[in-house]
Amino acid sequence: SAKQTEILKYVNKVHDASYLQELERVCLETDRPRRLNPVYSRTLVDQYSFQAALNAAQDWMTSVDCALSGTAPTFALVRPPSHHACQSKGMGGCLLNSVAIAAVYALDQPGVNSVAILDIDAHHGNGIAHCVQDESRIRYCSIHEAMSDFSVQRAADDPNDPRSSGDDDHGPLGNIHNINLPAGTTYENGYRDALVSQAIPFLLQDKPDVLLVAAGFDALEADLTSKLNLQPRDYRSIGQEIKEHFGTRVASGLEGGYCWQGGELQHAIAHFVSAWE
Repeated sequence: SAKQTEILKYVNKVHDASYLQELERVCLETDRPRRLNPVYSRTLVDQYSFQAALNAAQDWMTSVDCALSGTAPTFALVRPPSHHACQSKGMGGCLLNSVAIAAVYALDQPGVNSVAILDIDAHHGNGIAHCVQDESRIRYCSIHEAMSDFSVQRAADDPNDPRSSGDDDHGPLGNIHNINLPAGTTYENGYRDALVSQAIPFLLQDKPDVLLVAAGFDALEADLTSKLNLQPRDYRSIGQEIKEHFGTRVASGLEGGYCWQGGELQHAIAHFVSAWE
């Protein structure tokens, strides 16, 4: 279809063709869940995964359309997530980098000269950083827990995964900013300051025409994949800070977040989007 062709156009701008061919082949050739890569246990695929990843990218692009049209912002409620997917490597449960794809798509829209990306997932978005490191019109900021037992397994000095989570890694163009928070950080005790005093000022420097929010909710205290201690209601405060500075030109979508059994995840998402109601 024409829509699928457009999606693939931007997927190909972000990812290497050889990786896309291998990803599609591995997915289509299996009739049961299997590891994408034998080394990484967390990234499973089945015969539906490639199309699901394309659908997620499409939903992110639709969210960009809504942000630029002046209508109310929309939230791309998607899986698989995307922020660990590098240019030629899927990992950390991520296959295609929907956020980077949507950012590159946004730059092709009329009147868009600068794009900002805020990543509030509790883990560093090494994939987004890699995918945008050579595009000076995109600024990326990640607020994450300092390296922990839950961090994605990463090899040292991997040319396919070059960006680290350290405060000193700004990428080759200086368009990347990492903010590391210690275990136990709460919204009022460290997180709000990181967002308001560091992340937002960095992202506003180039006067972005649209903000993309990689909205992971694994910084919730109830989520066992990090040791950050946000509460569901804190995400309304995060949304309000974002709205105050970026208005309605905001596209967001789901990254991490795994504590759905007790309702914390869905409550946090509802609190976040309520900032624009």
